[in-house]
Amino acid sequence: MAADILGYEGQRVVLCGAATGMGAAATRTLVELGAEVHALDVAEVEAPVKQSIRCDLRDPASIDAAVAKIPGEIDAHFNCAGLPGQPFSNLDTMLVNFVGLRHLTEALLPRIKNGGAIASITSVAGMGWKKNLENVNALLATADFAEGRAWCEAHPDAANGYLFSKQCIIVYTMNRACDLVDRQIRVNCLSPAPTDTPMLPNFHKQATKEFLEEHFLAPIGRNATAEEMGDPLVFLNSRAARFISGINLFVDYGYLASVETGRKVGLL
Repeated sequence: MAADILGYEGQRVVLCGAATGMGAAATRTLVELGAEVHALDVAEVEAPVKQSIRCDLRDPASIDAAVAKIPGEIDAHFNCAGLPGQPFSNLDTMLVNFVGLRHLTEALLPRIKNGGAIASITSVAGMGWKKNLENVNALLATADFAEGRAWCEAHPDAANGYLFSKQCIIVYTMNRACDLVDRQIRVNCLSPAPTDTPMLPNFHKQATKEFLEEHFLAPIGRNATAEEMGDPLVFLNSRAARFISGINLFVDYGYLASVETGRKVGLL
């Protein structure tokens, strides 16, 4: 019998954004691997999880109520919920994609076991974070949900939705990976290439399908499937990845490689 190198059998995991797309794909895989999955979402979760809890990341009270329903210690946490920007407001996008994500993660941290793991979905759209680090650090310096929301409302040009929210996830991940070394809690994120999920048509409306395929399509020549993103996310929180922390993993079939070697012009 092959060794269980992922090690999810019997583990208690929390996954926010379990109803659709990459989060749903990761949820199905975790259930198949024997994890006890506590699934959070504003929509109905179809996978046979241990518990499905309604959670609106725009509302700290909803987040706190969801956390209170999760029993005991937690082995791993996954942040998969997100908004694409339009047709949602920039503020709602910031709240769901980062401010609420941070609030949920910090609320769960005291219950994540020493040696546990956290993984979040960001995006190749966040790859320009170094150019915008001053604004990112300013939002990250806010103390809580209320201060984070107030900062976004006071700085609409900086807190301008999808791209900025994804930049914030990347830097937050790296900072918390450093902070949590003493507890041996690993923190990583995953940057997907364009993926066939319910969110993708919104990006087509914003930037056109032709523009995205010309500039951001993976070199393999197609979009990824939700499973091709969900499975690497599951890996990041697994025993097999036990020495990986502080990483923003590009899952893009060589898109970043093509930009960094000059074979493709990077727009971000």
